[in-house]
Amino acid sequence: MALVIGHRGAKALAAENTLEGFRAAARCRADWVEVDVRLSCDGGLVLMHDETVDRTTNGKGLVEELSLEEIKALDVDGQRVPTLAEAFAAARELRLGLVVEMKEEGLEELVAETLKGSNSMVTSFYHSSLREIKKLSDLRTGIIISSLPVKPVQLALWAEADAIFPKRVNPRLFQEARRQDLEVFPWTVNSKEDASWLLRLGADGLVTDNPCLIREVADQPVQATGKSNCEYYPCHHFPTQECTHCFCPLYPCQDLDLGRFVRTKRGKRVWSCIDCKLVHDPEVARYLTEHPKATTGELRDLGRRKRGQDL
Repeated sequence: MALVIGHRGAKALAAENTLEGFRAAARCRADWVEVDVRLSCDGGLVLMHDETVDRTTNGKGLVEELSLEEIKALDVDGQRVPTLAEAFAAARELRLGLVVEMKEEGLEELVAETLKGSNSMVTSFYHSSLREIKKLSDLRTGIIISSLPVKPVQLALWAEADAIFPKRVNPRLFQEARRQDLEVFPWTVNSKEDASWLLRLGADGLVTDNPCLIREVADQPVQATGKSNCEYYPCHHFPTQECTHCFCPLYPCQDLDLGRFVRTKRGKRVWSCIDCKLVHDPEVARYLTEHPKATTGELRDLGRRKRGQDL
């Protein structure tokens, strides 16, 4: 069952990064909550997304220039700014997993010490910081990416991470992550349609501002992907295998001898494999499984040798 992860607690239901957000997430039956952590001028780990306290509190100033006492005195929609230790204790009491995003470099030792012995996960855009966390602790980690780099899985492996938290995804990301035993948790998912699609692709969990909404989708059996619910149709439409968009390891090969670009009903330009039957040949598919980095040229040659004709 895919996990539901409340973003900044439950951002759509309560003030972000507050303990009330934790309670809202728990009422929605979220599995985990995600929070952002920064450092006060005197070394306190506090829950705050922005560099300043201006947007979310009644105060002003940079977090790094305010003391822990000054930050704790601020008002956040009738609440106080929690420390990471307070957030950890609240999550444990509510039986919620905790995902902690380090918003700055240099927090590794303090975060590792606060979360010591727990099953929490630490995430960051600073991937070198995650490597440091692995040196200091046995905590699970996840890289955050907002674009879709050429080799996201390689980034995660370099960081020695256990998971990827992507803002953008494609089917290949899920395929390659699965091969490396990496979990994938897309963010920030706030519609049932997007949630359903991502779960069909193979998401291990979804980060959302509204855990109640996404809980409804996550509790439903994952539907098979077919022409009736695939936004990329007519890619891969064959009598015996209706849709393989999510599973072809070569997609999108962009080999013009095998496929072409088409427009979906929504106007998106996507690579279509409607004319390609290459990887559906059992021998070719078997070879590709054994040689995942094989090129389309290699596979075409294999098909020609086997069948004595061009594919």
